[in-house]
Amino acid sequence: MDKKELRKAFLKNRSSLSKSDIEEKSLIITKKVLELSLYKNADWVFCYINMGSEVITRNIIKTAWEQNKKVAVPIAKNNRFMYFVEINSFDNMSRSKLGVEEPDIPPEKQVFPDDNAIMIVPGSAFDTQKNRFGYGGGYYDTYTEKYNVKNTVGICFDIQLTDKLPVESFDRALRAVVTEKRVIL
Repeated sequence: MDKKELRKAFLKNRSSLSKSDIEEKSLIITKKVLELSLYKNADWVFCYINMGSEVITRNIIKTAWEQNKKVAVPIAKNNRFMYFVEINSFDNMSRSKLGVEEPDIPPEKQVFPDDNAIMIVPGSAFDTQKNRFGYGGGYYDTYTEKYNVKNTVGICFDIQLTDKLPVESFDRALRAVVTEKRVIL
């Protein structure tokens, strides 16, 4: 199977999860993320806002606020251009063309991750070597390479995890992968 077919197969598996399964497993994943030293030591939490059948991230974001951490969420534009902006609440969000909830904040206000930031990364498939497949747009690989983001953590359901994905030179491995069943550091 090529990358595109693999991605499709993993997404089909993820979409087969019930809403209650997604909620239940997301809570377990959230707990595991909050226990990571990468998270505990972070001043900033760069985190996507989930959509569809992705791992729910709102509890990670809310907890970060409660712990006085700063939170940044991505805004994706055309041609792999993605930037992150700080948010302090879920107010003033609107759906992008891709269906993602995003704040209406221009690129001039973007913030950048440093070594004290953790970046929570979505994806379609992950492997036990901490590689990931995104959704085919290359947004996260491009961003993490450009800004040399070190503390990337992929979160996914265990059914999205396999032993080995076929990776290419431009694919960037993560620091950790967290599912409801395991933490791979």
